[in-house]
Amino acid sequence: MSSLLPGYQYDIFISYRHNDNRSGWVTEFVKALHEELAATIKEPLTIYFDKNPHDGLLETHTVDKSLEGKLKCLIFIPILSQTYCDPKSFAWQHEFVAFNKMAIEGESIPLSSGEGLGVRSFGRDIKLATGNVASRILPIKIHDLDVEDKAILENEIGGVLRAIEFIFKSSGVNRPLTSKDDEVRSQGKILYRDQVNKVANAIKEIIYALKNPVSKPSRSTGNDQRSTTAPKSKTKFILAGAIVLLLIIAGYFLYPKIKSDHKPTEVIDKSIAVLPFIDLSEAKDQGWFSDGLTEEILNSLAHINELNVISRTSSFAFKNKNLRIQTIADSLGVNYIVEGSVRKSDTGLRITAQLIRAKDGFHIWSNTYDRNTTDIFTLQQDIATKVAQSLNISLDPKAIEQMQRAGTRNAEAFIAFLKGNELYEKGHNRMPEVMNYLVKANKFYEESSALDPNFANPHLFHADLFAHFLLREKDVAIENLTDDLAFVEMRQDLNALVAKSKSETERDYYRLYQIMNSDDWTSFRPLIERVLKNPDAKKYFAYQSFSLGTLLIYLGYGQEIQQIMEGILINDPLNRQAQTDLAKALIFSEKYEEALQRINQLDKSNPSSGIAICKLFVLYQLNLNADAKELMTQIEPDRASFSRFQDMRTLALLLNENKENTIIRKQIDEKKITNLYVFNVALGRSASNAKASDWDKKKILAFQLFDVFQLPGKKPPFDLSATPNFARRLKQAGPRGQTNK
Repeated sequence: MSSLLPGYQYDIFISYRHNDNRSGWVTEFVKALHEELAATIKEPLTIYFDKNPHDGLLETHTVDKSLEGKLKCLIFIPILSQTYCDPKSFAWQHEFVAFNKMAIEGESIPLSSGEGLGVRSFGRDIKLATGNVASRILPIKIHDLDVEDKAILENEIGGVLRAIEFIFKSSGVNRPLTSKDDEVRSQGKILYRDQVNKVANAIKEIIYALKNPVSKPSRSTGNDQRSTTAPKSKTKFILAGAIVLLLIIAGYFLYPKIKSDHKPTEVIDKSIAVLPFIDLSEAKDQGWFSDGLTEEILNSLAHINELNVISRTSSFAFKNKNLRIQTIADSLGVNYIVEGSVRKSDTGLRITAQLIRAKDGFHIWSNTYDRNTTDIFTLQQDIATKVAQSLNISLDPKAIEQMQRAGTRNAEAFIAFLKGNELYEKGHNRMPEVMNYLVKANKFYEESSALDPNFANPHLFHADLFAHFLLREKDVAIENLTDDLAFVEMRQDLNALVAKSKSETERDYYRLYQIMNSDDWTSFRPLIERVLKNPDAKKYFAYQSFSLGTLLIYLGYGQEIQQIMEGILINDPLNRQAQTDLAKALIFSEKYEEALQRINQLDKSNPSSGIAICKLFVLYQLNLNADAKELMTQIEPDRASFSRFQDMRTLALLLNENKENTIIRKQIDEKKITNLYVFNVALGRSASNAKASDWDKKKILAFQLFDVFQLPGKKPPFDLSATPNFARRLKQAGPRGQTNK
């Protein structure tokens, strides 16, 4: 093949990972681009597109002279997906990086016969007829990229990534746009055929500039791909209209709106995240105060309608991580960051706080406070108020009153609660030792409740000790505590939550837990449907636990749970509970491809065991066994509870080795029912009725029997007759749509 210009083998090189063409997307795109170019450019263009996944050019063999020749093209088009930016892949290392290096160094080609003797030198970045600068790397993006992938790309090209998007835009969806989507797109959405046309027009602009350079080209420096310096006019007046027209056509690619492609949400003008305040005390013993202050500032700001505030879970994901403010802001999709520190002083605590504009690191406001721990309420209100005023947000007395949200005005009760929370968090980050921490935390929760009997919050966390006692092997001795007593204690905490709730909405939400763990489900469905229809109640699901989401999915509310979790992830993109429940809802509906897409968007720095299990299951359902095996090598036991890791390792053995292996069967039979749903799928057999009956007798409905329903099948992996208590509750609740009295 030959190029329009001498010395080049192809005009266009298409680079992609072969997994991204399993559905034929790349093949369809190349065909559509061929047709569009034929209608856009007079001369026929040559395109190198590796159609054969086994020819050794993209994924397998070493680079040879054949590939080097093919890479010598005028325009390089990488298909950017969630898997493309892998430094170990062939497409990245030997195509993208190789072309970028070759193009930056510059290439000299002989002049055509009509141009006289000599050579013409091209770099990666070339000046267009309009005076703008464009890169010969023309990225096509088919997925929203992860933060680290975008960073890898921008580091390689030495500037801001500018790509033409082929992404289906819909809430909770991250997949390539196809030609079939044009038939169902609503007004205002991007169209596949329009995007192909934009690619063709961008190619036309670059080809025109290569054939007709407006000035002597210079070697590329690898900097930002735009230039705002207009050239001196050298064209005749009659060409002015044509140039303006070309400028308009190419405007989409050359003048895109600047935004970070990896952000979970579009940046809103007054969007803000409150990062965990740093404990700078020498003994590091003020973490409970710094975390509590951070959360209360965040909660106060969240009550201001003019602010878009990132929720606690996502903000706290950056605790103890030494990252640039701009990097964190890009990850969370915000324009402003609040950060600060806490340090012990001779008389109490010295607290610093500052409001930072993310784009340039400018400190809009900062202050230092010398306070006592009991001043936490006035302190959080003052900081939140100063932040709002610095962003030109006016606060009336009602708004200030709404910012006071701690649930108690008793400072000592709140301090005891915060000290309990610090131990609670440490325990859940050290799962093998969780019971030891929860025993200590509960002493502070009990102290908090004694200091303020009307304070509801301690009861929610106090109940967790008994849930773990019922759920797990007993890794710590708790005097006089039995399964029956633990269940009673847990229900007492749930009853107290309901009784002490500050609003009817909050009361209804906690009543879900109350009924879920009761002996009578007769009024369960009317309550579920009332809560799910109440927009104000949905915010509580961001912190739900006790398998509530799993149970509601099984009872037929998967679509509602999916919508709620998608809504939560807008302002709380790193919320693991919402991530897991969203994955479960999609899996239960057998939407495996969509589930995998969503799971791949989630935080990869420290994945939860629940998400890892969901992903492992989905990979096997999609027959991506190699990917499943690779996932197993990436997960470390200390990143999740050890028992869950063992469950995943056992599943991998089951699905890749002899299913009748007696040793593996023995391992399964010795396990609790916690993850028997996984083993049921692997073995194609029902879980042990005897074990199900055992848990049914212990009344551990919320923590064991419910957990089996997160996978498809619409029925438990055991005979309901083996669980008379559970079966009776299901009958009391009745099918969805039935109103019981």
